[in-house]
Amino acid sequence: MKSITLLTTLAVALLFTSCDAIRQATNTTGGAIFSLNGTWKLTSNTPENTMINSTVFVAPLVSQGTITALANNTQCYRVNDVKWKNIKADKTGGYTIDNATNTCTSSSMSYAPATITVLTNTEIRVNGKNAAGADNVETWTRVK
Repeated sequence: MKSITLLTTLAVALLFTSCDAIRQATNTTGGAIFSLNGTWKLTSNTPENTMINSTVFVAPLVSQGTITALANNTQCYRVNDVKWKNIKADKTGGYTIDNATNTCTSSSMSYAPATITVLTNTEIRVNGKNAAGADNVETWTRVK
């Protein structure tokens, strides 16, 4: 029985330490363990001002964020589309991602490289490009 408990504990620890969506974000969260996992609501999108109040869910052990609710959707996204993919922790305490930049002109999703900066345990900023190639800044707040 002890060996089963030990193996289970080790397996769970390995899963959490190998996942890029959970990491030590010492530069912004005071050394606390930060997890990107969970639901995030878009609160600001500059310069586009679209999709405000839409939500993205990042599941444990999956390096992607899926759209779970849409608002002010002028970019032809659908619920269950992958908004953030290839989430990887970077050396600065944030993440690199491929951020969806759908333009409604193609049947496939378009993605552009972006970074996620952890502002607090409940707020992140996505810096990247929009479909036109202009700088785009999104602020997301964790949904409790």
